Amino acid sequence: MRPGQGAWPGCGGSDRRMNFQEAIMRLQQYWAEQGCIIWQPHNVKVGAGTMNPGTFLRVLGPEPWRIAYVEPSVRPADGRYGENPNRWGQYYQFQVILKPDPGNPLELYLDSLRALGIDPSRHDIRFVEDNWQQPALGAWGLGWEVWLNGQEITQYTYFQQAGGVDLSPVSVEITYGLERIVMALQDVPVFQDISWLDGVTYGDVLFRGEVEQCRYNFEAASIPRLREMYDLFEAEARNALDSGLVLPAYDYVLLCSHVFNVLDARGAVGVTERASFFARMRDLAQEVAQAYLNQRAEMGYPLTTRGFRGARLQPAQVAEVARAPQEPRTFLLEVGTEELPAGDLTLAIEQLQRMVPQVLKDARLEHGEVRVFGTPRRLVVSVSQVAPMQPDSERVIKGPPARVAYDEQGRPTQAALGFARSNGVPVEALQVRSFEGRDYVVAVQVEHGLPATEVLGPAVAQLLDELRFPLTMRWNDTGVAFSRPIRWIVALLGEAVVPCTFAGVASGRVSRGVRPAGSPEVVIPSAEAYDGLMRDQGIMLDPEERRAAILEQGRRLAAEIGGQMVEDADLLAEVANMVEWPTVLRGSFAEEYLHLPEPVLISVMKEHQRYFPVADSGHLLPAFLAVANGAALDWAAVRHGNEDVLRARYADAAYFYRSDRSQALSDFVPQLETLTFQTDLGSMLDKTHRLERLVPVLGRLVGLSAADMVAAQRAAFLCKADLATKMVVEHTSLQGVMGAHYARHSGELEPVARAIEEHYLPRGLGDRLPESRPGMVLALADRFDSLVGLFAVGLAPTGSSDPYALRRAALGIVQILADRGVSLSLRAAVDAAASVQPV
Repeated sequence: MRPGQGAWPGCGGSDRRMNFQEAIMRLQQYWAEQGCIIWQPHNVKVGAGTMNPGTFLRVLGPEPWRIAYVEPSVRPADGRYGENPNRWGQYYQFQVILKPDPGNPLELYLDSLRALGIDPSRHDIRFVEDNWQQPALGAWGLGWEVWLNGQEITQYTYFQQAGGVDLSPVSVEITYGLERIVMALQDVPVFQDISWLDGVTYGDVLFRGEVEQCRYNFEAASIPRLREMYDLFEAEARNALDSGLVLPAYDYVLLCSHVFNVLDARGAVGVTERASFFARMRDLAQEVAQAYLNQRAEMGYPLTTRGFRGARLQPAQVAEVARAPQEPRTFLLEVGTEELPAGDLTLAIEQLQRMVPQVLKDARLEHGEVRVFGTPRRLVVSVSQVAPMQPDSERVIKGPPARVAYDEQGRPTQAALGFARSNGVPVEALQVRSFEGRDYVVAVQVEHGLPATEVLGPAVAQLLDELRFPLTMRWNDTGVAFSRPIRWIVALLGEAVVPCTFAGVASGRVSRGVRPAGSPEVVIPSAEAYDGLMRDQGIMLDPEERRAAILEQGRRLAAEIGGQMVEDADLLAEVANMVEWPTVLRGSFAEEYLHLPEPVLISVMKEHQRYFPVADSGHLLPAFLAVANGAALDWAAVRHGNEDVLRARYADAAYFYRSDRSQALSDFVPQLETLTFQTDLGSMLDKTHRLERLVPVLGRLVGLSAADMVAAQRAAFLCKADLATKMVVEHTSLQGVMGAHYARHSGELEPVARAIEEHYLPRGLGDRLPESRPGMVLALADRFDSLVGLFAVGLAPTGSSDPYALRRAALGIVQILADRGVSLSLRAAVDAAASVQPV
């Protein structure tokens, strides 16, 4: 503990900092006041609070449930011998379950942060897409990581499935990372320095145990005995199930899970075994889940009649409807959501731009310009000059020939009478019209136009129902699936509310302001006033404007220190879709980390933190640009937090780098046996062996020199080795790049190192191509092996799915051959690749 150091500005702020156990008690008190049972940790080791039976089992079935508890979470592979500032093999989570969704769970969560002394109006609190799944338990859900000034402090999930069972009602899970929150409250750099109790640190209590557990998990655990234990625990779980004992059975599932995690940390789980372990655990978890559901049904679901506060969905009430306009006015639709994933926001805007004009056409409403905007919390459609009424429409129904419909005296026959009756018109209203030179009787039906306020409501519901996203979730009793929960709808034609209901939410004229201000209600008097009101609230609706603002601010801040913003169009689009009002801030990091390879530094900044690097003359400066959400935050606190999290990330990267460089690249090759390429095609080690056999054949086909052949064959042996390194496991985009770096460090020849990096090229359209001939041959071999093998096991791409990027692989082959002007018999290459496949 560092004496005399105050709390983060805005996090508490008093001279005396909240200690670890006080933070726990504060959360317990807050959630008890929200009607939660204060539960206790489970007495079996679990990898997360989710696995406590108070969560995994209780989210099943129809009974309401509210619970809050601390859970020591044990993840052996995450251990760093206590060297990482904020990642240990055991840490503490605070778990909350709200079942069903109370309707305002995000607001309840933000209030819990206020209870801890964290003021959302002063800190950059962000909701970053996190699609959670636990395959071993047959569980998944959608939600977010919650970031506090760049640091992940909470996982927030709407459970969709557990034990392979679709959940109804859906439960809200809030999982706090207690250590990271208290580090922010106390402004300490590492777990060890957290004040647990005045005068006693977290390190005093737990550091020695963390180091010993790491030594056990990584070095000392007996692999044969662990395998025996897994089998015994699995057998005992089945014994308990056979005896109708649900909770004892589940305890043994958890023991199986922990033993597997230790085996995994020891590097003792191969490809086939991993799939087998997961299947066995999943089967057990699903059997336990079904047994629990059966047990609760037999008991009559007793908690359905007990008193958890938090009602089910109430019937939607349509807001007041002003008098419909008599002249063309602007139509406004604002769909208020919890934070949309950045990619989903782009998809929604693109779909609405395409669909809205067609919906208006189908509704027979004349209109002017259609504009579509969006932020993480709102989808916005604004249409100018929408007609107040549909025009009348005429429908002409052709009947029998006139000579059949009328007799010689001009009187209607039975044919005319029947035709008139079937179309609901008086026989006297029938008309005679000519079609292709012949006269027919017609019935003319006039459909009088409806007011636009009546027509637009059903059109809005249809529009929202037809939006499509890669992943969707349910959150309430309506069963509607959307990217994230819808919490309000504004629908106005001029001053008039357009009545509609979707997902149990009724339209009105009340929007919401920004989260840092507490999402205040904003009354929209008219559709025309909307843009100005949103600007006054600090909301920049147009993603293009947000992107431009980020670039302008970032370039200026980089120039102030003699650098340039390292721009990235994809990253720019993502961060612009994560904020409602972007403010760019510049932070710094210790120059000592510049000894790490630049691709590592950039990967950490861009992929993990969504920062823009700053460079001068092509070399990184010890600075970064972060994009915060809001214009009036406590910038000292926000900058400090982002700098702290980047320091921890770089400390982790330095740990990986030291660990990886302690052995030669070739030493990682045997570990590829634990990495799956494809179930029928084996591990990455199996793929490596195929490449070793395929490269000489392709090398001869393209006339590779003897020296290049030697380099290509050595590179084939090493090209996938970096997939087993700690650095690439954590930063997958660095595959090949780190392989080349580690190859040079291991004393491999430069042509070998270069071929290792180049064999992944091109990574996509417009990317650079292999320049060396060994790299070219290895790149071709890798792609031919994937194409031939995956086609052979029935995994050819379809119109909607190409999970192994086989189209890109095929295009890569064409690009390489065309660019190098190489003549290659494709039939011979395919035959060679086929000859080394296991199928």
